[in-house]
Amino acid sequence: MTAALDPKACAGQRSSAGCGAGCGGSNLGACVSTTAFRTSDAAALSAAICGLAQAHDLGCTAVAVNDEFASNTLIFQPQNGWTVVFWPDNLVAQAVPIAAALTRQLHLLASVVFVDDGGYWAHVLIEHGETLDQFCPRPGRLDPAPADAAEHLQNWRGDAALLARKFRVADELMAPYLRNLDAEAEAAKPPKPGFFARFFAPEPPPFVAGPAFPDDEYDLDDYDVYVDFWRRAGIHWPADMELATPAFSWRFGDDYAAKLPR
Repeated sequence: MTAALDPKACAGQRSSAGCGAGCGGSNLGACVSTTAFRTSDAAALSAAICGLAQAHDLGCTAVAVNDEFASNTLIFQPQNGWTVVFWPDNLVAQAVPIAAALTRQLHLLASVVFVDDGGYWAHVLIEHGETLDQFCPRPGRLDPAPADAAEHLQNWRGDAALLARKFRVADELMAPYLRNLDAEAEAAKPPKPGFFARFFAPEPPPFVAGPAFPDDEYDLDDYDVYVDFWRRAGIHWPADMELATPAFSWRFGDDYAAKLPR
């Protein structure tokens, strides 16, 4: 059972700020599962989310926002034409199929962001049920042993021009975030010194990616950088007191992770 908490203590981030349990109820790392839908009709989106739950033989009960916070689905007041939804922490693996089902039903565009146990963040852009773009700065952590390594890298490299077109922003606002940090860290490693030189060679400096823009809050190798990424895309990340006042707060019935789309 996840302990109740004061959502104001999260300072705008659920699990990545240490709030709630980790993926699947573990506390091994941060877990974020959130989606921004391009709509200003939070009520229609809320109804569709409950309808999806009910279609999968699940209840959908209104609850207090701080009652088992990490298990709730929170739907925030629309801003800039986007409505942000926080899913329960253990729905990370299902955020994409759930968004696909909802965007197909409501004919929407959705930006899905997830963090899996704090090791990496990833973004998937979905429109009308179809995946348009995928990006992960740490593709090696997303899948350490893909069946086709080249295809895996291609699938998760991201397309700045496509994202900019769909988000209706300039290309140059998206491109600085779409960096393969696995490849950059590997390229930054100095050549191995000879056998004896290894005993005297100084320790190489750690790889530091830095921020995408000087005024960003997070460095690129911090998984919380998705907050900056969304800001550049025109999507507002709920912060501070907004967490305590979502438009809707729902609790799905038992076994929701097993019953919702996968």
